Parts: sequence; structure tokens; C-alpha cells
Amino acid sequence: MTEQLIETAIENARATYAIVASSLPKPLEKKEAELFDWYARLKGNPLTKLRALFEFMTTLYGTVARYTPCKKGCTSCCHYPVSITDLEIEFIERGAGIKRAKQIRKATHPYDAPCPFLRNDSCSIYAHRPFVCRKHVTLTKTMHWCHPDRANTKEFPLLNFSEVNRVFDALVRETGATAFCDIREAFPSEENK
Repeated sequence: MTEQLIETAIENARATYAIVASSLPKPLEKKEAELFDWYARLKGNPLTKLRALFEFMTTLYGTVARYTPCKKGCTSCCHYPVSITDLEIEFIERGAGIKRAKQIRKATHPYDAPCPFLRNDSCSIYAHRPFVCRKHVTLTKTMHWCHPDRANTKEFPLLNFSEVNRVFDALVRETGATAFCDIREAFPSEENK
């Protein structure tokens, strides 16, 4: 059966979810379960804490990667909305050496264009990508349902590491900058300035 049939794709995503859940190494599963306590003891400013969270996410999602069709060159998700916080904007600025827009203006249709960091079918700030990009994976067998025209037409099982989300939310609250904008608004491409 092809994954163009929604029922097959959802069934495949459920099966992959079960495989991921049962194959996560126990030490990694334990660390994720205790992540908020780790965060509470973590020293440093919010940017330092964000880096530490992202390092953990690299390990965690690296384990998941072998079960997903997500790979370099697949760029469908680079056309999705990408909500970022001021802390992530600073993370990108400092890590990638790219300056934010002098004035962040709400775009009327910010998703008409791909992410401004998509270059040659690859993320040019991959090591400094935002939280939502780091946690986004598909659990279907193919990338068919990832295409922006189909992505939000059906609901699929999603991978959700609750403590990762909880730590990120706490970091956002810690900075006091709870406003989000789209990455295209903070870092408009040359043609969208």
C-alpha cells in the first residue's frame, strides 16, 4: 500500500511511534524524564541554558532520526511557519553571525516564502536552528504528507517529549520575552525586506 492513502500513512506513523517509544535507550529516557530538575539546577544565563537544552535535543532526536524519512535535502518543513522567541533570535545572531531585522514587522503572509535560511536545499544555520525545527520529525514512512499543501490536512501521531517542551517553556518565561514571531519576520530574505 502506498502512503498516499491517508489511512496507511497514519497506520505507519502509529507503528513508527511505537518503535521509537520502545527503542529509546533507557538512560536517555531517564534523562528526558528528569530534564526539568536538571534545568532547575543548571547555572548560567538563558542563552547558556538554551545551548545545553539544544545539545540534549541533538542526542535525543539523533536517536529518533533513524526511524524517520527526514534527511538533508528534504525541505518541505522549511516552508512551514517557524515561531521563534527573542532568545532564539539572539542564539541565531551569536551562533551564526547573522543580524536580525532592525525592526520586526508582522508580515501579512510570511509563509509564502521558504525559510530565509534555506539555501541549496539545506539549512544554512542547521547548528543554530530554532526549537520548533529541532523537534519536528515525521513518523510516516515517506515524506509525501510533509509537503506544505498536505501537511496540515490530517492529524498524525506526533513525537512529544514533554520535559523538553517544559524546559523550553520555562526558558521562555525566564527571559520574560514571551512574544513569538515568525523566523521570516526576524530575518527577512533580501527579496522580502
